[in-house]
Amino acid sequence: MQADNPSNGAKADDRQAVVDWFRNYETAIARFAYQAGVPKEKIGAFQVKLINAIHEKLEISDDENAENILYKKAVHLIEGELAESNHESDLEPLKFEEDQETHMALLQLPLQERLAVILVHFHGKQLEDAASILMIPLAAAEFDIQSGLEKLRNELAVEAQLDVERRLDLLEKSYNRIEFSTAAENIEINKLPADVPNPETKSVENKPVKKKTFALLAGASLFLTAIIGASFLFNDQPADTQQAATDGENPTTVSKEMVKDWEAQYEEIRSSAPERLGLPVDTFESLEYVQKADALRERTFSRQNVKQLQDDPERMQDQVDILMQSIETPKGMLDSVKDDHLNPAEISKFLVIYTEKTDQLMVIADNLLEKHKDELAAAERDGVLSPDMLMHSRVDYPEDIENLTAALREYTFQYAVHPNDNRFRTVRDVNKFYEVRPFSTDGLSNYYMEVIRSAPYYDETGLLLPIEQLPFSVMTMAGFLTDPMLDPALRSKVEPLLANSFFTMVKGDFNTEVFDSNGVVKEEFRIAWETSMQMAENPIIFVLLPILEEFKASGWTESAHFDQLALPDILAAIEMERNGELEAKLPNGDVEIEFASLQLADYDYSDIKPFYEEFSASHDLDMLSGVEPLEIIKLYYYANKIEDIETMWHLTADDKLKPSLEEYTKRWRKQPEITETRRSIEIYEDNTTRQGSSVVLIVPASLNGAHQNFQFIRDTILITERDQIWLMQHQMDEFYTIDENFEEFDSNVQAHYNNLLQNDSLETVDTATPAEIAGIFLLALEKEDIRTMRLLLNKGEMQVSDEEFKERWILSGQFGDYSKMEGISFRADTYNPAIKGVQGYVDIYENISTRENGHFLPLEKVGDSWMIGDMFNH
Repeated sequence: MQADNPSNGAKADDRQAVVDWFRNYETAIARFAYQAGVPKEKIGAFQVKLINAIHEKLEISDDENAENILYKKAVHLIEGELAESNHESDLEPLKFEEDQETHMALLQLPLQERLAVILVHFHGKQLEDAASILMIPLAAAEFDIQSGLEKLRNELAVEAQLDVERRLDLLEKSYNRIEFSTAAENIEINKLPADVPNPETKSVENKPVKKKTFALLAGASLFLTAIIGASFLFNDQPADTQQAATDGENPTTVSKEMVKDWEAQYEEIRSSAPERLGLPVDTFESLEYVQKADALRERTFSRQNVKQLQDDPERMQDQVDILMQSIETPKGMLDSVKDDHLNPAEISKFLVIYTEKTDQLMVIADNLLEKHKDELAAAERDGVLSPDMLMHSRVDYPEDIENLTAALREYTFQYAVHPNDNRFRTVRDVNKFYEVRPFSTDGLSNYYMEVIRSAPYYDETGLLLPIEQLPFSVMTMAGFLTDPMLDPALRSKVEPLLANSFFTMVKGDFNTEVFDSNGVVKEEFRIAWETSMQMAENPIIFVLLPILEEFKASGWTESAHFDQLALPDILAAIEMERNGELEAKLPNGDVEIEFASLQLADYDYSDIKPFYEEFSASHDLDMLSGVEPLEIIKLYYYANKIEDIETMWHLTADDKLKPSLEEYTKRWRKQPEITETRRSIEIYEDNTTRQGSSVVLIVPASLNGAHQNFQFIRDTILITERDQIWLMQHQMDEFYTIDENFEEFDSNVQAHYNNLLQNDSLETVDTATPAEIAGIFLLALEKEDIRTMRLLLNKGEMQVSDEEFKERWILSGQFGDYSKMEGISFRADTYNPAIKGVQGYVDIYENISTRENGHFLPLEKVGDSWMIGDMFNH
């Protein structure tokens, strides 16, 4: 065995060992490549290139992480892959339009910023590791992250970075659902240099070691295991040495020496923990988890327990593992199980210990931060408290803050600004879990990390989240608790948190009153409840829907269900959902959707024409009861094909965005023919979601590769509100490109702009479409016509001088020149979690063929008109 240098294993002729090691990372690397822009169908070839590159040369120094070296090589290959080809963005693996938009926005970032965001957000890399992988200075990596997230915020038209994080979190879940081909399918071992096994040194198969504390291997050997796989490390040993190791590592009884070693290990961890945590010994001793660990130590090593388990060393080892986890620091806990294979019960127990421990340590840390908040007020940037400044300037503050900052990684904490007070607080850095293999590949762990990411939700100041943001946390907890296989220990941690958070979201708390001085529900609560109807799990809808409906009917003043709401009600609904009893109790709970597929290459609508003739004669919606969603899509697009505007309007669901028939007719534009833009239509029950009493079906766009303007084609969305009558969601779409219909668009924009110059009134452009409104604004921006720009801008910046307005909008250089624009599209629909009115946006392209130099501009519906949203006043 080549133990002198870990890279020797990769350079050696044991090609299978290299492949085995790579298999530990193949899914993560496949996602990394796809996230960076490599199309899914190219991932297999990419993996082959990467494994060949690893086998040819793997140089690892003692202070380098093998996984980071793998990512570094992957980055090098990705740069070459993207430079050598002009791949169009592969959106098909992502089912939901919102995720496709986020993925597209990510791919529009400069490559270095894109890779930095991907490494830190999706792969849990620390900033230092990301800088090392990208081979750039730490400050450059930090700048790339901040710049990338800010560009994403602008591109996605969201108000805060927290919204960007939410979009990226949702995208990450979609990434995790993509199934990539395995290394076994992609990597042909015979493409690597061949090796001929020596029959004289053929290894003897060895039973794998169950627990690492039984295998007290040398540090170099452990590192080699991480580099080239456990099978190479153990199977490459001589048979007699391996057999001897087996006898020592798998004892049949618990000996006194083993107990003595365990006790010494416990004492060593315990004695070093205060210094690692930067805590005085007496403070450490007072922690509840330390006292509980000491009591557990007495029980574990008691004569009675050791005697009872004397002939069951594996069970004794299980108890010892829990004991060591109980006394370790949070980082020490994670380090102790790295690359172990934990079963679900072990993972759940670990997470419970970690949560309880960090809860207590968070109190210690936050008390220190509050105690010294006056001294820490200097840690600010541009007049705002800055966690980065606190981290990088720690020597300027009191000694216990310096100690806390130096030990923050040991806590697995990050600094954050307290939302209710001008001071710092700590939050768990759950990204650490994505670096440790038992948790990074376990779906339950990932879900639990999402639950505790922003916990605790309360302190002495009250709720630590705005009411409007609480639905996202409540939804995550409810989804976690509805898993029927959830461990009761984890359930007991989350249930009280959900009950309190949901109750606060509905009825307020001691700091937040639901009703204003006139007895009317406040806007922030209405927003939270409406958001829950669009995004929440069934149990939340079940409890909240009657409350919302009663308040709406009363003018937001009273609801019997609101008065009767009790703290455990949401948990009772969770239990019904786990038992499969809740769906039938919800409105439209009897909706069933069967799989349906339609190939569009030769489709001519002949099958739907008879039903169309019957329906278009009366537009009686009751005729649609029980009609399958695919048939509704056919009806809608046949009406579009023959330009039957009235039938299209009747086939569209009523919502805030749908105009009157007169307005719809006036603004109607023929939509792209689906037989030309799409390959097929496929209906899946899994693509349904619930919005309050309605059921929503999303039909992903399976695009025809020949269609150039694929970025303008959207998923089809249908809604049923009663009697299994499916209707199309009203989606506003416009798109104009230099190769197709830009001349008409430009002519209208120029005419509207000239009208505004002469009349100075928005009434002169009331016939302008949303895209044309954006075009007028961009034309005025190019001409530096501040008066017209301000006229089209919805609220915001009214107090700003013309000079400052010019500096923000015109001199920012964010939007390019109207005269150089080759394409523009507008989109809007009412699937809008913001709730505050209806919003839309335009995408602007200076190069329609490459989608380079893209820009984004938000629009907001004001009455019957559309105006430009203020991007610089959020």
